Amino acid sequence: MRVFKLKFRSALHVDSKGSGNPEVSDEFIRSDTLSAALALSWAALYPKEADDRFFHDPPYRVSSAFPYIGDILLFPMPVWRIWKEIDPKQRKEAKEIRWLSQELFEDVLAGKPLDFGSDRIRKLNNGIAVSKAELERNPAVERIQAWMKTERQRVSVDRLGIPKDGGLYFFALQFFAPESGLYFLAKTDEAPLERFRAALAFLGDTGIGADRSSGLGHFEIVSETELKLRKTEKTSGVVTLSLFNPDEADNIENLLQTTAYGLIIRSGWISQSTIGRPPIRVFSEGSYFSAKPKGRVVETLPDRIRDHHKLGLSHSACRDFRAVFLPCAAPPYLKEVAQ
Repeated sequence: MRVFKLKFRSALHVDSKGSGNPEVSDEFIRSDTLSAALALSWAALYPKEADDRFFHDPPYRVSSAFPYIGDILLFPMPVWRIWKEIDPKQRKEAKEIRWLSQELFEDVLAGKPLDFGSDRIRKLNNGIAVSKAELERNPAVERIQAWMKTERQRVSVDRLGIPKDGGLYFFALQFFAPESGLYFLAKTDEAPLERFRAALAFLGDTGIGADRSSGLGHFEIVSETELKLRKTEKTSGVVTLSLFNPDEADNIENLLQTTAYGLIIRSGWISQSTIGRPPIRVFSEGSYFSAKPKGRVVETLPDRIRDHHKLGLSHSACRDFRAVFLPCAAPPYLKEVAQ
């Protein structure tokens, strides 16, 4: 899989719920949001290829876009309790960790429990844990505030410019340090790779997330490399790095033989419209399954509804919940489902 690192030229706001609550925002970009944005960029550059079939099966798969600091890639904390056996005094501190560096994540992939009380693991701001060796190779990382959030006060007005219901609200903005940003993993064949790069560069120029017309969410691609991970022996399942909604071809019984998962609800607004998407419950990043998941692309605005309401959209507002995952040893502390 290829690793694309993005450096943001401006602040970012990704509303995680589409609830109309402006101060709610994620600190990373979920895979369905990234995939949909890439598909629309692709369609803008290559309109002859962008029929409805394209949106139902984009020629790429992407993970969610996670943070990085310098050379250190951060991975989401697995949803299973890797801190279960540690000293209770350290448990509260361990629960606050949301991001693991690549070396620590490779230990997770190998099925090794992490000892958060040892000198080998260092905790940084924003719920980040890195290994001592990584910190020695990148000593400046300890002094970097990788990202921070702030709020900007705004006024909501109607079409006549009159404030509505008091009108004041706060809008969350995420700023990245110069050495940090977001990266994602991509799986694509060689043939469409150049068009994928072009679509990503176009997305960087047009922006992702909210308030793109005001300059938010613009980025540049700072590197493209192959993902290199320490080889893991005796893998027995996978850990997901994208959102996942099972397809008919997925064998749920096999997937859930040994499992640990998180569930979230995805909703929001359809791009270039004022139409809301129906909520969809999906498995979150960092879930463990005992077989390889496939996933599916969900059509949230079928043709019959578009035709009935005479909507001018050229696509069915598809959301990509196909799985991107890495092989993983069985996590410690999990119990098998009774037969």
